[in-house]
Amino acid sequence: MGTKRVLNSQVILNAAAELAEEKGLENVSLLQVAEKLGVKSPSLYNHLSGLKELSLGIAKLAISRLDDAVRGAAVGRSKEDALMAIAMAYRKFAKENPELYKAILRFPDYSDGDIQEAGHSVVRILYRVMEPYRYSKEETIHFIRGFRSALHGFVSLEEAGFFQGTEADEDTSFVRLVSRLLSTLTPAEES
Repeated sequence: MGTKRVLNSQVILNAAAELAEEKGLENVSLLQVAEKLGVKSPSLYNHLSGLKELSLGIAKLAISRLDDAVRGAAVGRSKEDALMAIAMAYRKFAKENPELYKAILRFPDYSDGDIQEAGHSVVRILYRVMEPYRYSKEETIHFIRGFRSALHGFVSLEEAGFFQGTEADEDTSFVRLVSRLLSTLTPAEES
């Protein structure tokens, strides 16, 4: 006698995330998720209201996984060392999970009440790492926006294949980009 699969929203979202990476984010349907889980699609509606909620759930799952990767990279490090480690973890996540990374970029489209720029978990980690510089809140926001934009721009162009066929190593280019950004940070004045 086979054991009945325990179905909950986390199991459904994990299956949907796997499907997204296999088939592409755009191609994930409730029917495919149900087939992957070996259940009938109506049983998914006990846990989700529909495709929009599934898409939002995939985006939240992706953000949570990126958050874990970035937080893990920052642990035990500070300042430039932490920021470089965060940048490397961010790029690694985007390269290994290109479809989930796309889901994160759609996140601001959802009118979920708790989504705000400052509320984004990765941003909160960056704020903590930036504290020793003692910049004003506005200066910190400007740096974090620029830092995230540089990381996103690089990984997006890389994913699209724009860097292939050149004699310069992509890893070296990435490290140089991040190093140059970090070189603009000035230490806090000792009081």
